[in-house]
Amino acid sequence: MRVLLVHNFYRLAGGEDSVVRDELSMLRANGIETDLFSVDSKDICSPLDQILTGLQVVYSLRARRALSRKIAEFAPDVIHIHNFFPLLSPSILDACRLANVPVVMTLHNFRILCPTGFLYGDARDRERSLRQSCWWTVRKRVYRSSVAATMTLAAMVEFHKWVGTWRQKVDRFIALSPSARDKFIEGGLPANRIIIKPNCVSRAGAFPNVNRQGALFVGRLDEQKGLPTLLQAWKNVDYPLKIVGEGPLADLVLQNTSSSVSYLGKVPREAVKSEMQAAKFLVLPSIGHEMFPVTVLEAFSCGLPVICSDLPSLHGLVEVGFTGLKFRPGDSNSLAEVVRHVVTQPTKLDDYGRNALRVYEEGYTPEANFKRLMDIYNDVLRVRSNPALAGAI
Repeated sequence: MRVLLVHNFYRLAGGEDSVVRDELSMLRANGIETDLFSVDSKDICSPLDQILTGLQVVYSLRARRALSRKIAEFAPDVIHIHNFFPLLSPSILDACRLANVPVVMTLHNFRILCPTGFLYGDARDRERSLRQSCWWTVRKRVYRSSVAATMTLAAMVEFHKWVGTWRQKVDRFIALSPSARDKFIEGGLPANRIIIKPNCVSRAGAFPNVNRQGALFVGRLDEQKGLPTLLQAWKNVDYPLKIVGEGPLADLVLQNTSSSVSYLGKVPREAVKSEMQAAKFLVLPSIGHEMFPVTVLEAFSCGLPVICSDLPSLHGLVEVGFTGLKFRPGDSNSLAEVVRHVVTQPTKLDDYGRNALRVYEEGYTPEANFKRLMDIYNDVLRVRSNPALAGAI
C-alpha cells in the first residue's frame, strides 16, 4: 500500500504537527510506502503573502495543481489529509477526486464547521455554528480578532457546506473521540463515514531515577488553553509550576513568573519528555473543546497524571481518581483548590501516574494506532473496489 499524507504545518508547532510526523514515522517503520505533501504557514511572511493567502483560503488553484503533480509522481493508493488551512484549502480534494484516489481526513478541530476551530466562544454561541450558518462569528471577530480574517474563514466554511464538499469528496473522516464525532454529526457530516481513532505518541523510553516534583503545563500559550486561569490559580498555590510553550500570551506568562512559576519557553520535544518524566503532574486548564490533546498522551506515556478542566471532550481520556483529577473550566479557585489538596497526597499522585502509563500501554501505543489506521485504509479501499458496500459502512 502507498499512502500520501497531506498537511499544512502551523506557524507555531502544535499537537497536529506532532501527530503527522509520528504517523509518517509509524507507517514507514511498518513497511508502508509513505510520502508527505506539506506546506508551512511560516512561509506567510509579508503583508502581500497574507493577502494572497486570504484570497486562496476558500479555493486555491495553486494548491490543487501542486497536489495533482504529487499524486501523479507518487501514485498513492490512499491520501490522508490532516490540515489544509490556510495554504492548501479544500481545493486539494478536487485533485484527489480527479486522480480517483480515496481520501481519509483526520478531524483535528472543528474548522470545517466554524471559524473558531474549537467552538470557542461564550456559552451562548459556543456550538451555534453546528446548527446554523457561521456568519455570526464575523461580528465577534473570533479569528485573530479580525473582521476580514474571520469573514474569509466563514466564507470558506459556508461555501463548502453549500456545495457539499464534505459529503461528496471525503471517503472517511477520523474523529478523535466519541464526543467529537457526535459534534460533527450534529454539524451535518455523514455519520456512516466518521470513524473514531484517537491519536497516539511514541514511547517515552527509559525513565530516569528521579524524585518527581512540581506541576507542568505544556502547550500553546493562548486563551483557549486557559493560561489566564492557570496563572490566576497559581497566585494562591505554593507549589512549583513550569510552563513550556509559545504563543500570544507569552508576555502575560513572563509578567507572572515568580518563585513558584517559571517559564521555559519553547523547548525541543525530547526536552519536553524529560520535563514530563521529572514532574509530579500535568495541568491542562483548557476552556474550549479539546479534540484529543496529544499532550495528555505524552504525559501518560511518561507515567504523569493529569489535572484538567472538566470538559465533555476529556471525559473518556482523564478518569478522576484513576489517571488524574478535574476542576471547573475557567475557574481558577477550583483549580487552586484541587492542586492544594492533591499535593498533600504524593502517593496518590504516584498511583495515578502508574495508572496513566498502563492506560497508554493498553490503547495509545504506535502498535495499537497502526492497526486502527490500517483497518481504516483497507476499509476505504474495499468500499472503493465494491461501491455496493458503501451503504453498509
